[in-house]
Amino acid sequence: MILQQRIPLYNFFIPITLALLVSTSLFFAISEKINIGFVAAILFATGVIFFIFRRIQLDIFFKHHSELDVMEGKVNMLKDSIEEKEKILRALPYERQNLTSLFKASQNLIELIDQEDIFNFLIDVLEDLFPKADTILLFDFNKEKDNLSLIRSLKRKDSVVEEKSGGALDKWVLRHNSSLLVEDITKDYRFDHTAITAYHDRKAQSFIVSPLSIEHRLMGIVRIESRRALIFSLDDLRLLRNICDLAVVVLERANLFNSAQNLAIKDSLTSLFVKDYFFKRLSQEYKRILSKKADLGIIMLDIDDFKKINDSHGHVVGDFILSRLAGILKKNAGGGGNVIARFGGEEFIILVVECGKEKVIDIAEKIRKSVEEAGLLFRRERIDFTVSAGVVSYPDDAEDMLGLIDKADKRLYKAKEKGKNRVCFSG
Repeated sequence: MILQQRIPLYNFFIPITLALLVSTSLFFAISEKINIGFVAAILFATGVIFFIFRRIQLDIFFKHHSELDVMEGKVNMLKDSIEEKEKILRALPYERQNLTSLFKASQNLIELIDQEDIFNFLIDVLEDLFPKADTILLFDFNKEKDNLSLIRSLKRKDSVVEEKSGGALDKWVLRHNSSLLVEDITKDYRFDHTAITAYHDRKAQSFIVSPLSIEHRLMGIVRIESRRALIFSLDDLRLLRNICDLAVVVLERANLFNSAQNLAIKDSLTSLFVKDYFFKRLSQEYKRILSKKADLGIIMLDIDDFKKINDSHGHVVGDFILSRLAGILKKNAGGGGNVIARFGGEEFIILVVECGKEKVIDIAEKIRKSVEEAGLLFRRERIDFTVSAGVVSYPDDAEDMLGLIDKADKRLYKAKEKGKNRVCFSG
């Protein structure tokens, strides 16, 4: 903004008066009505007067010009301030909406303790907060393998996500443990846009990416992208980072809760469930199969001559064998809703859900053969061990849970009586 200056009337009056005086004196001098010396004196006096006038005029000009510059600077500062406040006022509804959404998200997030529920909720929140986003991706970070894996995605437009292990932008965030704003990937000097899969496959141009991290410990990456350039701002990036920081705290709490829960329900040596938890799950599954009229099987097994192994080779070897057996049980009977537990000492029990008796027997036989072939090397000595097992199924062998456990135990000892290293499923 430039202020206009008003020119005072005396700036014109005095020069005109002096010009008239000089021209009149010259006229009379030429006409010889006035002495030439007198004319010279008049011209000299006129010059002195003009010089003094010009000096006063310049002093006044510079004084007022300086004040004018100060005033102009103040006006320009006020104008900038007004424009900035107008921007803030225009953004207030958006900021208020984001703060409200963030508050609601925090209230709902802190109630979650399951990791899967937290991931699902996080995607839902991001979908609401970033309506201009075309794709939202959530990656899990495995520190041991040092890699990312895509665990959740939201696509508003029909597209394919090939970056199952993350891309260049995610690796940058992972390496720097810092959030990233890319307003236009084609103009960002940090990345070669022709090598960015999201740009090549989905025409994505603008991105905001944030780590899920607590201090230096990374748990994942969230990437939000749009096919249009200049869609996301620093405010959007800050909002994403706030959501991620909130989510990662809840995830950490969930992990601690799960770890504490595992300590209570899992055996420290074998990492299998403990006896009490097995009975709890058996009760739940029994109620479920009653309503579904499904099958249920139990395998109870015991390490043959385990006391002799401990006496001959020591308890260290005994612990190795227990851990080795636990791994074999997980490999052959883990998953599918089955429950494997250490029943006590060298005795183990397996709940096999929704399987007929033949299938349960087949699982028990595979376990027996795997143990027989496994063996253990300890101080260059091979130590072999075997197991005996009793198999029962519902509803063929018993009508209630306690009846199943009792019959499985009897068949286990029947297998031992018949020579060990065998599976007994009748009698």
